[in-house]
Amino acid sequence: MKLPAFPENEAQRLKSLYMMDLLDKNDDERLSRLTRLAKATFDVPIALISLLDRDRQWLVSRSGVDIKETARNVSFCAHAILQEGALIVKDARKDERFEHNPFVTGEPYVRFYAGCPVHLPDGSIAGTVCIIDDQPREFSSEEINLLLDVGSIVEDEFLIISQAMTDKLTDLPNKRGFLRVGDKRFTELTKTDAPFSLLYFVVGNLQSLNDILGHEEGDNTLRTFAKSLKSCLRNEDVCGRIDSSAFAVLLPHDKGFDADAFLFNLQSTLDDLNSMPGNKYPINYAYSVLESDADKYPDILAMLKDSDSVMYSERKRMKRK
Repeated sequence: MKLPAFPENEAQRLKSLYMMDLLDKNDDERLSRLTRLAKATFDVPIALISLLDRDRQWLVSRSGVDIKETARNVSFCAHAILQEGALIVKDARKDERFEHNPFVTGEPYVRFYAGCPVHLPDGSIAGTVCIIDDQPREFSSEEINLLLDVGSIVEDEFLIISQAMTDKLTDLPNKRGFLRVGDKRFTELTKTDAPFSLLYFVVGNLQSLNDILGHEEGDNTLRTFAKSLKSCLRNEDVCGRIDSSAFAVLLPHDKGFDADAFLFNLQSTLDDLNSMPGNKYPINYAYSVLESDADKYPDILAMLKDSDSVMYSERKRMKRK
């Protein structure tokens, strides 16, 4: 059996996958319709939509099998994401990559496999849509094209999911997207008592920019600030645009990297931008930092609300000076 390699852009691919928050979810009926349709269309016992995590394969939709995940190193789909177009295995017993695979030598006794990569809206490969048979079979060019069509529909569904959680101006998660991904991250960190911070930012002078220079200039300021935030993020950080001028970052602490380190990087980035020749005005912001406290904050929403309150109080105090 040949173990699958990793894509060259694996770190970025995983980050995009995690931001979509499709892993470890209950079956999505829209995706389930597609696997049922694929199973019936190709007359196979199993049809799947798989997502390739760091060391596992998560079956976000499945028809004909009960398991929800497998190890990545025995996944046919982990091979399929490495190539353009569809991967067709007519008889797995005669393919050196799979002849000793436990899913070939044991249940579900895979003989035939056809899978095509499916992409997230940013172009990263999430996993595959695939069909499986326990008998060897041929697969015509017309059938390959039909499977690719199913893959395109899966990608359309991913786009719909993404658009519902993405801020169109900055391409960051919107409040809904931030809470969906952030709450999952919050729970993981809290369970392991791992320290983290919630940073809350409000871009300054936005109303004045809109009134004096126009809304396009205000939008450019928000896009620039969002881009600066993104340049400071690590794969494990969660960032989103929470309101018109407000942004939040859920920041796990790691090897000395904490809120202070992030704030230093952000300020350095903005200092460089503000000092560029021809820059009309500096980008200013206010911020608050809350540290993790399981006794005080039951979820990310409670922490976010407290951050907003702290920021509001601080801004009122600053105005009185």
